[in-house]
Amino acid sequence: MRNTTVTLPQVVLIEKGASAKVPQVAKQLNAGKKCAFFCDTNVMELVGKKVLSDLNREFYVEHFNPASINVNDVKKTAELVKPFDFAIAIGGGRTIDVAKYSSYLAGKPWISFPTISSHDGIVSSRASLEEHGKRISVTASEPVAIIADIDLLVKAPYRFIASGAGDCLAKISSVEDWKIAQKAGEEKYHALIGELSLLSAKAVMQHASEIKERKEEGMEALMWSLIVSGFSMNIYGSSRPGSGSEHNFSHALDELGAKALHGEQVALGSIATIYMQGGDWRSFIRSLKEIGLPTNAKEIGITPAVLVEALVKAKDVRDRHTILNEKKVDEAEAKKILSAVGII
Repeated sequence: MRNTTVTLPQVVLIEKGASAKVPQVAKQLNAGKKCAFFCDTNVMELVGKKVLSDLNREFYVEHFNPASINVNDVKKTAELVKPFDFAIAIGGGRTIDVAKYSSYLAGKPWISFPTISSHDGIVSSRASLEEHGKRISVTASEPVAIIADIDLLVKAPYRFIASGAGDCLAKISSVEDWKIAQKAGEEKYHALIGELSLLSAKAVMQHASEIKERKEEGMEALMWSLIVSGFSMNIYGSSRPGSGSEHNFSHALDELGAKALHGEQVALGSIATIYMQGGDWRSFIRSLKEIGLPTNAKEIGITPAVLVEALVKAKDVRDRHTILNEKKVDEAEAKKILSAVGII
């Protein structure tokens, strides 16, 4: 195991009306009196103004708009965060990534308040930023608390909800890749952490209909699945338990200009990687369809040519042993694989 010290959130609050309890949680943490408040314009209108008003009764609060995820811009933001005692990130992936990395650089604790359940970055100690026009993953810090308001989560566009489910389901591919890396003598597989990561996928499958119907139980199950996925990576000390060949494929798509959501891309990529791994890809497709995720090029809105190129490039996206290292995937082979599983 890479980590020798594991830091988990002190508070996890997932319930209806949780927005009203942000000041209460902040006081419970006893983190200080000066708060850096990260929230974009859209979320400010949705819930940010109300939370900001509530916080202002107890704390000195300054608003930060996370407009840029360029790593150099976020480093500048970190300098502005240093005078504050703690930070709160209210919103989606961009806001949370900027807050977690700037807080990490500033050495300050931060609270995660996701308003959409689109991926597992709400709790992970990795931040997805940009450098020289490319997506990079950087070390950050885990949140000291997670607050999720079911009333807000159920109102998110369903595409984002499904994307979060897709990020969890993709752990079936990433954990198998980890096992493949051990067989190749590249890494040691940790069964307990691997099973923890897989638990997020299993929970989504078990609650698929409730998630699809936006039921309170489904939103709660999805949020816990994303948190558990993040925990597995935090405990291990890297993204290995939750990111394999399917994430390489998604990162390659990003570099090629694809605009689908992260969870959609890793879920689609998992169809191909599970097929390559010798897994039950047909059953996996059924799970994606039950959630309402895209399972082919037309549904995800990415051309077959780009999907083929991404699968060819995926192995070189990151130095991590996966099924892509076991196969020779040139253009002809990529077309064959993607055609075999019905993606193109």
